[in-house]
Amino acid sequence: MGLEDAKPVATADLSGKTCPYTVMGARDALKPLEKGETLEVIVDYQPAAEESIPNFLTKKKYPFQMSEMDGGKWRFVIEKTD
Repeated sequence: MGLEDAKPVATADLSGKTCPYTVMGARDALKPLEKGETLEVIVDYQPAAEESIPNFLTKKKYPFQMSEMDGGKWRFVIEKTD
């Protein structure tokens, strides 16, 4: 089963936020999750979707799947691995 099929246990809608608040919001939403749980993050700020959040997740070694949604939004499904 891939992340695209995962059922996130929480959602962080960060629409309207810009960097660094998008990364901080994703980080803070991941903190209470248990290892192996997934989080859905929604952003509408393109630099966050294409650079900031992927860079943060890669650095933390969190598997993630990003997809573009209608209306200029992006959806991340992130697995917490620590």
